Amino acid sequence: MWSEGVRPHSKRQRPPKLRSAFQQLSRSHSLHHQWKPFSIVTMNCSKVNKMKWTLTLLIICLTSELVSSETNLPPVFTQLLNNIVLYENIPVGKVVFQLEGYDPEGSNVTFSSIGSDHFSVDAVSGNITLVKPLDREETGSLTFLVSIRDRVDPAGESEQDNVVQQPITFIILDENDNPPEFQDTPYEADVNEDAAVGTTIFDKILVKDRDTIGDSLDLKCLPQQQSPEACSKFRLKLLTREATVLTAAVVLNETLNYNQRMIYHFQIEATDGVHKTQTTFEARVKDVQDKPPVFQGSLSTIIDEDSPINTLVLTVHARDGDTGEPRKIVYDLLSNPNDYFLLDSHSGELRTAKPLDREALTDSTGLIPLLIRARELVNGVPSDDPLTSATARATVTIRDVNDSPPTFNKKEYEVALLENTPEGTPLALDMSVSDADVGINSKFALRLEDVSGVFDVEPKLVTGYSQVNIRVANGTLDYENPNQRKFIVLLVAEETDTNPKLSSTATITVSVLDANDNKPTFEQESYSATISEAALPGQYITTITAKDVDSGSFGDAGIRYSLSGTGAELFHVNDQTGVITLAECQPQSQSNRRQRRDLHENDSDAGDAHALEMLSMHPNQANYELREINTEPTVQYTLIGQAPQQPEVAAPSPPASPSPSPSPSPLPSTANDDKAASSKAMTTCLDYETETTYFLSYKATDDNGRGQTSVVALRISVTDANDSPPVCESPLYRASVDEGALVFDSPLVVKARDADTMSSISYRIIGSPQIESIFDIDRQSGQISIRPNASLDVTNLKSEQLIFVVEANDGLFTANCGVNITVRDVNNHVPSFLQQNYSAVVEENSEIGTSVEKLQATDLDTGKNAELRYRIQQGSFGDFGIDERTGEVFVSRKLDFDRRNTYQLQVQAADLGTPSLTGTATLTINVQNSNDKDPYFVPATQHAEVRADAPTGHLVYTLIALDPDVATHNALEFAATDDITAIDKEGKELPHSEQFKEYFAITRNGRVLVNRQLDRNLFAVMRLNVLVTDSTAPNVQQGRGLLIIQIIDVNKIPPTGSWFRVVSLCGQLMMLLSVDIAIEEIGIKTIRNGNHYV
Repeated sequence: MWSEGVRPHSKRQRPPKLRSAFQQLSRSHSLHHQWKPFSIVTMNCSKVNKMKWTLTLLIICLTSELVSSETNLPPVFTQLLNNIVLYENIPVGKVVFQLEGYDPEGSNVTFSSIGSDHFSVDAVSGNITLVKPLDREETGSLTFLVSIRDRVDPAGESEQDNVVQQPITFIILDENDNPPEFQDTPYEADVNEDAAVGTTIFDKILVKDRDTIGDSLDLKCLPQQQSPEACSKFRLKLLTREATVLTAAVVLNETLNYNQRMIYHFQIEATDGVHKTQTTFEARVKDVQDKPPVFQGSLSTIIDEDSPINTLVLTVHARDGDTGEPRKIVYDLLSNPNDYFLLDSHSGELRTAKPLDREALTDSTGLIPLLIRARELVNGVPSDDPLTSATARATVTIRDVNDSPPTFNKKEYEVALLENTPEGTPLALDMSVSDADVGINSKFALRLEDVSGVFDVEPKLVTGYSQVNIRVANGTLDYENPNQRKFIVLLVAEETDTNPKLSSTATITVSVLDANDNKPTFEQESYSATISEAALPGQYITTITAKDVDSGSFGDAGIRYSLSGTGAELFHVNDQTGVITLAECQPQSQSNRRQRRDLHENDSDAGDAHALEMLSMHPNQANYELREINTEPTVQYTLIGQAPQQPEVAAPSPPASPSPSPSPSPLPSTANDDKAASSKAMTTCLDYETETTYFLSYKATDDNGRGQTSVVALRISVTDANDSPPVCESPLYRASVDEGALVFDSPLVVKARDADTMSSISYRIIGSPQIESIFDIDRQSGQISIRPNASLDVTNLKSEQLIFVVEANDGLFTANCGVNITVRDVNNHVPSFLQQNYSAVVEENSEIGTSVEKLQATDLDTGKNAELRYRIQQGSFGDFGIDERTGEVFVSRKLDFDRRNTYQLQVQAADLGTPSLTGTATLTINVQNSNDKDPYFVPATQHAEVRADAPTGHLVYTLIALDPDVATHNALEFAATDDITAIDKEGKELPHSEQFKEYFAITRNGRVLVNRQLDRNLFAVMRLNVLVTDSTAPNVQQGRGLLIIQIIDVNKIPPTGSWFRVVSLCGQLMMLLSVDIAIEEIGIKTIRNGNHYV
């Protein structure tokens, strides 16, 4: 092969003419001598292409032995094996390069490697496979030998095989695969608790990253559980930040307090954007003398009044507020009333200095206040500085000696109460008791000396002072008993824990007052009376009285009577005599009495009744005068008055001049208008048909109606009269039937009732001809049926609701009962689209939710059977959706013209009937292409080579990029970015330089040209980040790629001389042959074949 440092001419095989010359030289020997080592030295080459030179070969005979074999030329590598770029994160097992070569004789060649533990070479394919992970931080390049071997003997390897070795170099490029590393750990620092905010407490944080790429290093503080506030107390401050090195400091962010926390721990996290590393920082707070003494324990005590001098009262304890290095404390008294006490300055013992006298104190409680001061010893001297001294108030209570009995605020008390005072009620007394002594000397008990046992005292035990309550202990007071009209009791207060037990007494006189405690009583438990419905107001009914044993207004003289209950307003009672009469009719009661009754009977279906308000009934009977009487807003009665020539009808005469209008005229809702017309004087409030019996409560109350009450039941019965119209049991009857059915789901029977037992009711249907042609009614039972030949078809009906009236007639009055029949639709019509095939066009860049087309179907059914739901059965591929209620098709996913530009959607409309019926239609959607895709390089990383001596303007490479949205390559514009890196011959990445931009130029059509003379000694590989832009796009559409250009070395030293010398090494035979060889640009070359030269 060619020797190191020299490259084959333009990466081609040996020039054909030179190879032919060697073959002719070999064939010129008929005896085929075996070649011995020799060398070919190129002495001179012309600079003119295709110039003929005379190649003089001086051949020295190698040996006298003749060998019948031909000359075997060595195999040749056909690739450049220097500066192959690899990233360090290439996985083990990946093929990173393939060796290529050939044997001039056409023999099979094999490959191998020497001196590499990172790569293995496949002997047959020449694939170089990574077998050991790469690490850019260990080495930036790897060089080892690869060999190519031909086979002279087809049976296998032999010594005659030619082996060519050549070094191969891989340049390892860095990847971000190492985490940041903290240096010189662990980190810790001491800080005084009075350090100012902003103080730097540690500045030796050092972080290094072995990788040269990746994000900039950064730090973050992470609190720990034992110090959750650490990251608010301290903050991290960056000092310097380079690509692989970062220094930082810890700065105080908030004030410290040694007594709150002495040590802070937090984690410092370093990151390069991918990897994270943590280390612990410990900050120790040092105590500073800035806290005054703190008193401990209680500073209050009690001492007996007769305690001797030097009695220990209490011991004062205080400690230095600074717990880190506490100082000694001394004490003194700042206030000492009557100079009763002495305080030891070192031990803090407070003792009595002279006899105590509680009565001499201004405070009656025996409390003596003291002011004590505690001071720190600074250099052995008590300090008066506010930061080193503190004061506290102490109290000493002098316990008294027993010398006062319990005393009431009065000696005698008087009070009055009603005989019915409930148990537990306190007497209205302002009573208190006190003992001037203190402690056990002020404890005493209270008790009542009351033989009646009617009263009790609270509290039973008292200390010092208390209000006293006398309560009624039982409810036996009775004014009517002369022995219970006045009580005199004695209250005793006596000490409990003293000797002797001092005591005192008080007298209480209680007067009992009379109360109304007897109710009126009736002779019977209930009463009854009867009155005709025709009775006039003022008619006497009955008299009921009660008795009361009490006197005065509490007895018979104060009894007042009243009635209550439903209908009580129809009757009047004399409140003093108890006489009951028929009351005057109230206007509302008189006009709406019958209407109220019917309303109560039919108000259970007020909503149904409302539907009847829409009905208009026009009975067509020539022999009757029609008059409508409204009994409630939704029910009508029709009074059929006989003509004057028919006197046998037992009904009041109608008015002399009826309305000439043929249609009925609604009248105000009154009772029987005809009865009123016949006898206006006979006005009555009672109606047997409305109410036959009134159950009332009759009440007697004493004390002029304000006292006790007794109640008895009073039943007033009303006798009957024939004056009632029929009444529908329901204002509206409902039924349902399927269309096409001949019977109802359940029997439909209209019922009316008449309060008059002699009445007989008949029924008939009043409605439109269509209603009467469909339905029939039994005149006696009121059962409605469907006529045999009737056809119920919802499609032909105006509404699913058929509403009409059934007239109930008792011979004198009529009532109209409403009927509402719902004809249920049967699902027997298939949904049908307005058209079977729809088409629409949508832009490729349409937003999600964009409306495409609205499909609409109809269903001749009604209700749920006509409610439609739409869905896409197939063809949308998830790119389109449909509103199930409106049938509107919309874009549901981003469209891509290059992925799919035509859709055939099968849309189904289904009704909500059971079973559901469906119809289908087809929607064809064509997608219009939009320029919405970025161009991209193919491949993303592209490689090129250029000779180091390439002239300026030389075409190095043409960039390749694609854009599916453009029709011509001319729409793409190419450029290089400022991010250009270079690698030298050793495989090391060079620092960034603006000079790198000057070596290559990229034209707008993607041609890469040499822009400046190249220098392989400066860089061997250059990496250019390139940019392609779609110039026809409405907005910026760009793609990025990487172009790697390898600089090929060129031998710049020309050969000298004009002869080729072949010098024999054995010196036995010399031959000189002249051969004309056409030489094209031959450089200095040495062809090595094992240990031979050819």
